[in-house]
Parts: sequence; C-alpha cells; structure tokens
Amino acid sequence: MDLGQPKETGNRAATTRRRFLALTGGAALSGVSGCTSVFGGSSLETLSVAYKPIFPFLQYLVMNERGYLDDIGPDVESTNFANQGLNIVSAYSDGDVDIAFIGITPAIRMKHQGLPGKVTAANQTGGFVVLTTEPFADLWNDRGAEAFEAFREQEGRPFKFSTFPKGSVANVLLRHWLEEELGVGTDPVEIENLAGAGPVRRALLSGNADGTLIMEPIPTALEAEDAPFSRLTTSGSFMDGAPGGIMFMHDRLWDENPAVARSVLEQHVRATELITERPEDAAAAVSAALGDRLSTDVATRAVQSDASNYVSDPRAIRNGTAVCIQRMRELGQLSDPVEPDTVLEPSLYQDVSE
Repeated sequence: MDLGQPKETGNRAATTRRRFLALTGGAALSGVSGCTSVFGGSSLETLSVAYKPIFPFLQYLVMNERGYLDDIGPDVESTNFANQGLNIVSAYSDGDVDIAFIGITPAIRMKHQGLPGKVTAANQTGGFVVLTTEPFADLWNDRGAEAFEAFREQEGRPFKFSTFPKGSVANVLLRHWLEEELGVGTDPVEIENLAGAGPVRRALLSGNADGTLIMEPIPTALEAEDAPFSRLTTSGSFMDGAPGGIMFMHDRLWDENPAVARSVLEQHVRATELITERPEDAAAAVSAALGDRLSTDVATRAVQSDASNYVSDPRAIRNGTAVCIQRMRELGQLSDPVEPDTVLEPSLYQDVSE
C-alpha cells in the first residue's frame, strides 16, 4: 500500500460550518451533516474531525500530516482541541463533530448517554506505563506487590500516584492493576487526580508524586532527560486488549455517506501500516504536531516503545472495553449496564480489511 508523503498542514478555524448554520438558522434547511435535499438525498460537504495531538491518536496525526484524507470527497475540517477552551465530548454532543478521536472511557459514557455513534476503529492497545521513582522500583524488585506496605512503613505515609481524573482511561487502568493484578486494592496508596499529562509530569519532577500510570511519550521523554524514574509494567501486560485511544464515528456518517465512512477507515488502516512499518515517519508526524515540545528522536523511541501496539481493528480492544465498563460501574459513573457491542462497531473495519 502507498503510504504517501507528508504535506504542509494547519488547523482550520474552530467555528465549524454546521455551527455557522446553526447560528444563522440555516441548519433547519441544510442539516448538520452537509446539505440534505428536498428529495431526501444527502451530500456531505464538510467532514468535521476533533482531536488532540497526543500519542493515543497517532493515526489521525499521520493522516493529517501526510494528507491521507485529502481525496475522500468532502473537505476535512479538523479542530485541535488542545488549543480550544472546549471539550471534544461536548462538541460532539452538540452535533458539531462527525469523527472524534477520544479515549475509550469517554466513548463508553457517550453510549451510556445514548449519543449516536460507535467506535469504528481502535488506535492502539496498551500505550500506558506504570512509572515510579527509582528507590520505589528497587523496593518493588525486592518485595513485589508488598512494596506498597513496605513503603508506608518506611516513609510514614502511603505511596502517592498522580494520574488523570477519575473515570479516565489512565485512572481506570491504574485501579484495575492495583485491585485485580496485584490484589492490594487502593487502601495502601493515595491516588491524586490531575487534569492532564502536564500537571502529572510536574508532580513527578517536583517530588509531589511517587509514581503514575501514564501514556507515551511521557515515560520515554523522562528517560531521555535522565529523570530518576523506572518502568514497572505496561497496561498491555496486565489487561488483555487494554484500550487506549479510539476513533468514534457519528451514526449519520455511515448511514448517509457510507462511501466516505469506508474511505476514512481505509486511511486509518493505511496510517496504522505506516506506524508499524515506518515508525520514524510516524514519529515525524507527531513531532510536527507538537512542535519543539517533542523531538523526532524521542518521538521515534516512544512510537517503538514496548508499551504500545498500534491497531485499527476495534475487536482488538473488546475484552479491555468490557473491563473498563465494569470498572466505571464500580466507580459509580454508569447507572445502567453498557455492552461492549453497543460501544464497538467492527463492520466497517471488516469491510475494508477482509
């Protein structure tokens, strides 16, 4: 398959065409997904994509940087939500987004709320690393799971994990590791919920946290800086099909524009192939998206990390999705059961790949 060449990229305006139509009253005539004629047909003029430039969404960064979506039909309007005072899920709920690159736990909550759409592609399995201070890692090597109680006896306080907010993928994975894999539960530790990778990284470097469960490239970047932290394990080692980022596609896209939906899946698979076969090119895409915050060298090492396995098939994360649903129910974030098959839709991937 032709993996293509990079192109000049840039984010388009955050005010989408459909938001403009809504503000002017045109949405009542045109519909939120393009231009619906009085004869019942549908023509998609603009495909709205929401994303953040992070490793769990690497396929989109590759597709965007290398121009893979240029010829799928509609214009592609991508919004980098790292630069917006908006939330991707809120924008999706408002009808402004056709495709959202998000984590599996927001996708589960969206289906719990009855929002139209499904996970039509996984981006990765694994991708998260349990990272601790070097002294604790030494204690871990000697005592295993008993290291948490030994730490509390030595330090007079519980071991402190800083990670993402309650119900996030990272938080769910951390709790699963402590409770199911290690059998120690959360009693011997303190879990601090912070808003994003930046605050977690600062907590580690300032000594305000003893460890974290966090996604690449943070572990690799810290190693490149010779920061005094060690990897204990990866999420893929303790959860079968541990989900990371996913691609969530609105029902209206494959209902009204199946050819476009199929084309997007084809390009997602193409991006996964490039990540797998030419990781240095994939690293260049994410490095370009992040600018001087991440060198191509560090990005390449992170893409090749044993923490991550980049995939497109949503069936690869089915077991992990079921575990996340169970964990979210235990945390009180889901009032009713949600079945994995309600969240995942593999038919488009199967159509493209089989």
